[in-house]
Formats: sequence, C-alpha cells, structure tokens
Amino acid sequence: MRYSVIPSAVIALTFVGPVFADASGGYDHPHMFGGNEFSMFMGPVFMMVLLAALIVGGVALIRWITSGSGVSEEKGNTALNTLNLRFANGDIDAKDYAERKKLLIG
Repeated sequence: MRYSVIPSAVIALTFVGPVFADASGGYDHPHMFGGNEFSMFMGPVFMMVLLAALIVGGVALIRWITSGSGVSEEKGNTALNTLNLRFANGDIDAKDYAERKKLLIG
C-alpha cells in the first residue's frame, strides 16, 4: 500500500505530460512536420524503444519492491532453518544437531 504513489505518479505524468509539450499553442516547430525521411523513420522506432524501456522499467520496479518483502529469504532451505531454530530453542542437543545438519547438507 505504501508504494502506490509511484505508479500513480507515472500514470499522471504519462497522460498530463503531453499537455505541456507544446506551450506555444501551434505546430510550427521545424522538427514537427518539416523533417526528412530519417526523422519520419526514427520517430516510431524511438517510441517503440521508449515503450520497451517503460515495460522493462516497470517489471524491474515491481521485482525490486517485492524482493524487499522477505519472501525470497523464506524460500531457502526451510528444513535447515527449522533445525537451526530447534537447536537455538534448546529442543535438541549439539550432537543431535550436528548429525541432522550433516544429513540435510549432505
């Protein structure tokens, strides 16, 4: 819930940003419609690259946010974690701990 501001800001800038792109109110910029074939080709290519970068960035952001939740730490060797916890609590002695740990690690 605390990360909901970032996607909202990205969406707001995506839709509100073009409003401020042409502050003069007209289409008289020389690169707008007076370009050559190279600029007519590079415009769509740039837009596809930008779209791909936004998608990759969004996926990276989601992975970064979810990796901090501790989910990846719990996916380790849960049997070894349980054994360590039982030994720390005093449920098993050092000899039993060493034998079981040797069986788990191999």
